Amino acid sequence: MAEKKPSSLLLKLATGLVVLAGLAYLFVSSLETARSEPYQVARAQLETWSLVLEPAEGPNAPLLSLRTGIELVSNLFRQLFQRTMESMNTPGHSSIPIVLRGEFDRGLAARMTPDRLLAAAREAGLESGSHEPHCLVHRRISEPGSTRQVYVAVVTSPSIVRFREQLASAALGPFDAAAMTPLMFVGGSDPFFDRWLPLRAETADCVAVIRTAE
Repeated sequence: MAEKKPSSLLLKLATGLVVLAGLAYLFVSSLETARSEPYQVARAQLETWSLVLEPAEGPNAPLLSLRTGIELVSNLFRQLFQRTMESMNTPGHSSIPIVLRGEFDRGLAARMTPDRLLAAAREAGLESGSHEPHCLVHRRISEPGSTRQVYVAVVTSPSIVRFREQLASAALGPFDAAAMTPLMFVGGSDPFFDRWLPLRAETADCVAVIRTAE
């Protein structure tokens, strides 16, 4: 007996599924392409930096940070949203975490106070150093019942790297200078950015470069 040919309805359903799969692939592909295009920041947004002691409420919260005007992170977040069209939270500051509360308590508290840490950072020239956003990194974690993600700008900052190395050599307890890359949070699925710290990112993690224009 000859095989029965698939019904017209089944053919239409199969064709529809193929078309939907193709459209989904094109959408994801176009999203990745848009997200990978270079981001732009103005040189003027990188000229003024201030060290601040934060009211750290947990071990992963920054105790010492380096800040510049909110325009920097707002500019990057606007470009990110235009490409992804995702509803995300953005930080209230353009801020680079320097030392976390837990790092200080474990390795430095027996040697210095937070005020002395702040003074040491100023003496190391962090406020006058060069801190250049280098690229955008995307991290995504799937958990039971939810998925969270974050976008960070990796910052090239020799002075921050040197300062953390100096702290590690002077620490009286555990302090890993390389545990945290100089970075700035740009956007995330929730407002609890401290949950991602300490965060170490490599060049291979970058999804797009960040260019500085005059």
